Amino acid sequence: MPTHLFIVNRLHPDLYEDLRKRFASDPNVKVTLDRRLGARRMRTAPAAAERRRAERRSRPEVDQKLQIASHTMIVSGSSEAASLREAREWVEGIHDRVGAIRDVLDRYDRLRREAETIKQAHERLRSDVDQAKRELEDIDSAFARALALANDILSRLRGGSTQSPTG
Repeated sequence: MPTHLFIVNRLHPDLYEDLRKRFASDPNVKVTLDRRLGARRMRTAPAAAERRRAERRSRPEVDQKLQIASHTMIVSGSSEAASLREAREWVEGIHDRVGAIRDVLDRYDRLRREAETIKQAHERLRSDVDQAKRELEDIDSAFARALALANDILSRLRGGSTQSPTG
């Protein structure tokens, strides 16, 4: 979690107390009274040899802001170890989500292939049904002709027995 650091100018102890009380229960906020009085080196002549490798105050903008304002706030990220842990957790979460997305896409492809197979089977069945309808119509037509022929033969046989032999 991010950490919020309030640095309050030493000329405003009442603000320091107010902020300290207000954020006392928040573990992510720290309120500090500026302890620096100014530049520590008072000599105008340079030292014989500079022993410090770099400026220890890494945020000169904080010094400048505290000279003109009652306080400043610094928001810093969590520690490097925590950042690495959070990054690792994020990567693992993404990895899990990518795996889940891959599974969904595989299922989608499988279902799409199954749907295509079902569609082809449906088209074959539709074609078979159409073919069966045509065959049934042909059978119905042949049956109608056979019935008409049978009726014709029957009527001739009846008509022939009722007619006189001389006729």
